[in-house]
Amino acid sequence: MQLLLEGVSKKVGAETWLYNMDLAPQTGEVTVLLGATQAGKTSLMRIMAGLDVPSMGRVCVDGADVTGMPIHQRNVAMVCQQFINYPSLRVSIKAGRVQ
Repeated sequence: MQLLLEGVSKKVGAETWLYNMDLAPQTGEVTVLLGATQAGKTSLMRIMAGLDVPSMGRVCVDGADVTGMPIHQRNVAMVCQQFINYPSLRVSIKAGRVQ
């Protein structure tokens, strides 16, 4: 799978959350987003996963523009570090088995 971000930026109200950027992680390699708190790492990941739409630019997967495409139709996912991001989900463990 090839992910490509072209001219992606994000504004919320008058505040710029992500400045115009291009990103093309290489297939088969590890790409790390590293930055200070409030640098835009989560905003960028949410745009890649389709949870947020960029104010400008586009997100392409294997050459197809998926900007604005429903999340369930994309081949991209985001795994959150903290369970609190999905407060409506529950996990119960009975007799050593996750249900």
